[in-house]
Amino acid sequence: MPFMKFYPLTFILLFFALQNAPAQTPPSQPKLIVGIVVDQMRYDFLYRYQAKYVPGGFKRLLGEGFSCESAHYNYVPTYTAPGHAAIYTGATPSVTGIIGNEWWDPEWRAHRYVTTDTRYKTVGSPNVKVGQHSPSVLLSSTITDELRLSNNFKSKVVGVCLKDRASILPAGHIPNACYWFDDATGNWITSTYYPDSMGLPQWVQDFNARRLPDAYLSKPWTTDSTLHYDESFADWDKYNDGDYTSLFKGKSMPYDLPAMKKAGGYGVLRFTPYGNSLTLDFAIDAVNKMQLGADDSPDFLCISFSSTDYCAHQFGIHGEEMEDTYLRLDRDIARFLNFLDKKFGKNNVLVFLTADHGGGETPVHLEDLRIPSGVFPESGLEDILEKALAAALGMPGNYISEVGNQQIWLNWDAISDLDLDTDKMASVIIDYLKSQPGVYDAFTREELMALPAEYPFAAETRRGIHPRRSGDIIFQLDPAWHSDDKFFGKGGTTHGSSYAYDTHVPLLWYGWNIPHGASFAPVDIIDIAPTLAAMLRITEPNGTQGKVIGALVK
Repeated sequence: MPFMKFYPLTFILLFFALQNAPAQTPPSQPKLIVGIVVDQMRYDFLYRYQAKYVPGGFKRLLGEGFSCESAHYNYVPTYTAPGHAAIYTGATPSVTGIIGNEWWDPEWRAHRYVTTDTRYKTVGSPNVKVGQHSPSVLLSSTITDELRLSNNFKSKVVGVCLKDRASILPAGHIPNACYWFDDATGNWITSTYYPDSMGLPQWVQDFNARRLPDAYLSKPWTTDSTLHYDESFADWDKYNDGDYTSLFKGKSMPYDLPAMKKAGGYGVLRFTPYGNSLTLDFAIDAVNKMQLGADDSPDFLCISFSSTDYCAHQFGIHGEEMEDTYLRLDRDIARFLNFLDKKFGKNNVLVFLTADHGGGETPVHLEDLRIPSGVFPESGLEDILEKALAAALGMPGNYISEVGNQQIWLNWDAISDLDLDTDKMASVIIDYLKSQPGVYDAFTREELMALPAEYPFAAETRRGIHPRRSGDIIFQLDPAWHSDDKFFGKGGTTHGSSYAYDTHVPLLWYGWNIPHGASFAPVDIIDIAPTLAAMLRITEPNGTQGKVIGALVK
């Protein structure tokens, strides 16, 4: 038969044709860059629930992408605002000026929330304050800024997150748009700082009109009946007792979300996995309606998932709530990757996934296990120190402006008027702190800068200090201790320390030009921005202190 007669020759010609065909190379630039930040995602959550993860979510990022298995924050404090700033600037708080989520601002002579900016107005809500924000507090440029500057603003940049600060700081100073969630209305909103935002764009109005928060809160939050939540601890409900919100206190799965919404409004959504789902719904709409990735200039979507943080704070890390939140997030990530594949193709999208910080164990639980831990009573520290200073100096006064983030800001206006011995004041404060359970050490800012490099966490603490914004006295706590007694004294968990449970986070890369593999070589989170700059062949953010991750850049 002719087919049988010529088949061997056909096969040989086809073989040589394939051998000599030019290799399929990825495009010179990705169409879309997607930065995913999972709020308070510890490194071990990549693997703790892995047996129940679906093939297309975290498993796909690990199986087809590149994992930096030893990625750490190289500074303290490890909070949301400093973390997002570090990821996108390649710099630590010592350069960015983002020393916390809130702090005493010596320049304002007042307490400040990180992105508050009363020069601008809310867009999308009658609540005046929820949109009075801008990135002006951020002292460095971001990789998103540099992308837009690199090509005469042809690239589009969009930030999306339930939290204002986690949308604003990644998107940088010159984005096209930035959106966050309003608890009062259930709407996505923005600020007049951003272009074309005298009113919400029509597509955002249309999205808000769909009332998806109502749909997500219309049914109970239950576990998946087809799964056994073996990674969750039995009888965890007694530690499921954070004071972040009173709505969940004293309750357990399943949660009656319709009743909770009636009592607490749309803010309930933040404390459920559906807050992440809503964030993704909105981000996908932003990609479609803003035509991200539609031309030859790479665009950048900054998306942060915050419900993981709210849930960890409220419930702690070992409950069914935490496990269910990550299993549902995994499915949302699979949904997102499938969307990106269908719209752009894997080789046209560059994705990285990381976290803004990790999270600790619940101290009360560790104490029950006879593991040293505790909660330092920072909320009452200012009153105690004022009394101690009054006794030592022989007169009462307003000597302290604020205590927070394990820092103490002295009231220099009052001190200078009284011509006091500031060294004596510092000694009184430091002596008291060192006498308290859980305090590892305390020092003035000048003493901190003089500590030898090998002193535990001296370098990390110095990198968290900004000369114009940080406190005058800093104290460190022992491992497994935290200082947020106001909200997490009896349950839940928090973060902020220099210890590995707070600094070690996932760092996954996927898509355009990313090799498959993993490395345990140490990587700092501030290496992300310069690595992106090297990949895109653009300038690093202007405050960058990080280095390029060589395994990712050819």
